[in-house]
Amino acid sequence: MELPNIYKYKNYKLLIILPILLIALSLYFIPKIPTGLDLRGGTLITVQTNSSFNESALRDALTKNLGVHEVSIDTLKSPLGSKVEIEIEQNERIAKGEKDMKNFYSRNEEVNVLEYDISRFNSELKLANLTQIEREEAQRRLAEAQARLPKAKEEMNSFADSVIGDYEFFVGKVDRSNATDTKSLESLLANTSASAKGKYKDKIIDAISSSMQMGEFSLKDVSPALSEFFVSNMQSVVAWSFLLTAIVVVLIFRSVIPSIAVLCGAIADILIALGGMGLFQIPLTLQSIAALLMLIGFSLDTDILLTTRVLKRTEGTPHDRAYEAMKTGVMMAFVSIIGFSVLLVLSSLTQISTYYQISAVAICGLVGDIFATWCANAVIVLWDAERKMGGRK
Repeated sequence: MELPNIYKYKNYKLLIILPILLIALSLYFIPKIPTGLDLRGGTLITVQTNSSFNESALRDALTKNLGVHEVSIDTLKSPLGSKVEIEIEQNERIAKGEKDMKNFYSRNEEVNVLEYDISRFNSELKLANLTQIEREEAQRRLAEAQARLPKAKEEMNSFADSVIGDYEFFVGKVDRSNATDTKSLESLLANTSASAKGKYKDKIIDAISSSMQMGEFSLKDVSPALSEFFVSNMQSVVAWSFLLTAIVVVLIFRSVIPSIAVLCGAIADILIALGGMGLFQIPLTLQSIAALLMLIGFSLDTDILLTTRVLKRTEGTPHDRAYEAMKTGVMMAFVSIIGFSVLLVLSSLTQISTYYQISAVAICGLVGDIFATWCANAVIVLWDAERKMGGRK
């Protein structure tokens, strides 16, 4: 059974209402997207177990022993066995310790630079061949470095005290008396940090093992600094993706309206996929972000197929060419949806979250691409073609 040519109907332009409604619905669900561990920081423990346990008691043990407020526990059953995923929010003391540690290293670097400048300018002032201008400049910069050094050292030591205070909750009293110079202080803080994080993980395992019989387990810890790095790089990647896409599209078509239509199609795919993530509670993680970036490529594929067929070919009418492009594009989308649906089923049975997130996001985006490309972009491109032809079909 062949699809009818929807573009030959008089009111075919009303098709654009469907993707607009879908985007509006997506905008409602987008704020409901949960943030994954990669982007917010925290600890994920996956435990293989065949024993029953008291979920409430386990949550209480974790919150009490770790000093955290939010703990989510999911029991997953599959043909391969049962496993429990325990996601723990980032510990406030660990997070603050990492932030103070970062500030300590920043001030430590400043102290090292200032001490080097003081030594260098003192050596320069001992030279006999300096001109008066060079001598005055060296004296000025030496005075600036000497004035800034005490404050930089004070701030460095203050952050060092904060780091020790943050981690003493886990390691007990820390003796700082032997840290008489910058190098020994840096070593002390590094060892204290490593010890505190090790004891924190031991507390997690102890709390879990006291509540259930543990088999094999894995522990994934994402620090606040790492999650912040992921977020900043994600924003850069998405921004560069759209920028480079815009450049390529403009170079190919050298026309404003088709180029805007192609870019709007890619944006619509992303928005609809994000809406699906909010609706089905698919977390925003590095894996789901990779799937979103993949959708940009698929959207460009179908949009460029449509635009090239309608604007660059001459056989038949623009509406016939759009229809032929639609048959090809929809077939491509359905084949891809079937493939990702198989992956979704397999990932659900085996409880592999990475494949589940990629396949679920891809399916949402591919469904959205059908509406965005063939109900919105096609209308825009055909309107542009009709405008150039003086309204003739």
